Amino acid sequence: MTGRPPGRGRPPGGDGARAAPAARRAAPGPSSRAGSPTAGCAVRARGARPVAAGCFRGGLCPPGFPGGVARLGLMGGAFNPVHLGHLRAAEEMAARYSLDSVCFMPTALPPHKGARELAPFADRLKMVELAISGRPGFCASDLERRLPGPSYTVNTLAALKGALPVGAALLFLVGFDSFQKVGLWKSWRELFTLASFAVNIRPGARRASSGSRPRLEGILKSLFGSDPVWDPDAEAFLVEGCLPVHFFEGSRLSISSTDLRSRLASGESVRYLVPDAVMDYLAGKRLYAGGPGAPASAG
Repeated sequence: MTGRPPGRGRPPGGDGARAAPAARRAAPGPSSRAGSPTAGCAVRARGARPVAAGCFRGGLCPPGFPGGVARLGLMGGAFNPVHLGHLRAAEEMAARYSLDSVCFMPTALPPHKGARELAPFADRLKMVELAISGRPGFCASDLERRLPGPSYTVNTLAALKGALPVGAALLFLVGFDSFQKVGLWKSWRELFTLASFAVNIRPGARRASSGSRPRLEGILKSLFGSDPVWDPDAEAFLVEGCLPVHFFEGSRLSISSTDLRSRLASGESVRYLVPDAVMDYLAGKRLYAGGPGAPASAG
């Protein structure tokens, strides 16, 4: 892993980025790189054309969704509540992979988390909207609320992929801790054909980054039964039949929603941990004031 600053890594490829073994093992150089599985990553995804806002198939784009999207980053999560760590991770992902937009998508019905632990969906979505207000290229989506059943990642990615222009690239940001459990997710193999993963190591792991990449390599080998190939230019692992799995060291802030809920339940300040607009919303709604796991009802 190089200490490359954000913006230096190549953006993810589109649907044509799946690897062929011979191309993956080609000797480095301009000629071989043009035929590599990440060819075209430095330019707009092949076949993707700018579209006007509101023109995505299925009407799945939220109001204000930016047009001309050929490279979309997805940041999902409970956002319970959203905080500055989420925003910083999205900012770095957008710069590093030259994304046209980053979509924040609150989960509606997480299959492994009780409803009592979550503030109402409408409140969590509103806080995300307040947090990203004024940042061009960032948007919030209520897609998971409109999908039936529990909020499984595979269903979300499939629906979002189907709503994007043909050839557009979809990059899914996930923390290293979460990625270690990806083999337990529903239809996990399909996930690697729907989006390129961008695995971000957590705060405190930067000094041990030399050990994090081999661990990620080991996870992929365990999942697919073969050795992934590391592409240093794309900063991604390549696995046969899958979109690239990117790996990067971000400067994610050591802030957790669990800690924020605990602070709010105890009446402590969360200033400088969440955007001011979110702090004011939390205070006005008295969200999480009743104790962790018992957020106030919307209304």
